[in-house]
Amino acid sequence: MKPPFSKSTTPLGKFPYNSRIGKNEFDLYDPAKNYILHGFKPGNALQASELNEIQENYYKNLTLYNILLKNWFFLGNGMVAGDTSKPIRGPSWMGAVPLNPLSSVGINPNTNSIIFNKDWYLVDDFSGLKFWIYNNTQKIVNIPASGYVGMTIERKYITPEIDSDLNDNSSGFSNSSLSPGADRIQLNFTTTTTDLTLNESLASSQRHILKVSNTNISYLNNLLKYSIN
Repeated sequence: MKPPFSKSTTPLGKFPYNSRIGKNEFDLYDPAKNYILHGFKPGNALQASELNEIQENYYKNLTLYNILLKNWFFLGNGMVAGDTSKPIRGPSWMGAVPLNPLSSVGINPNTNSIIFNKDWYLVDDFSGLKFWIYNNTQKIVNIPASGYVGMTIERKYITPEIDSDLNDNSSGFSNSSLSPGADRIQLNFTTTTTDLTLNESLASSQRHILKVSNTNISYLNNLLKYSIN
């Protein structure tokens, strides 16, 4: 399972409900598919499993958001070193917000690197909607002298022809001889990004997480992550 979830215990993952959320998103040994939305098309049958997935996806997002609040507000709020011009804000900005500010992102001073660990991140899509996606591979980037660091995202439209698992699964397995179901909209991290200026354009694929300034590495809400000196 991918904490805090278990693929084997989703309420609607059993027959005859057949939600794919546990299998597609929570399996520890397979990459999360990061299907953020269902794309229903005229002419394709509506699967009962798809309605069940929408329900479970909603509660997955709600669960992660509640954990996010617990993890971040546990660290408190206030001002950065008493500087009233730099309030520590809540865990939300245009970019990517890690589920846990302590463990989702690591700093290795020996290799002068930032590590984006396998974990959940709250990300702005190109539309401005926010979605939870899982970083399937640990990504490492050198600490710049100054600037903004994060990851880039990619959106894809996945059809049943691309992923046969999206075919009708009412019998307990995906059956390509039956009517295909809805497409899925997929959002994934692709690589790391380092920029001198903060890019808050939704059209860009860059999603910043940290800023490096005056020997400090901070999240974009001003919460200090690491002091280089």
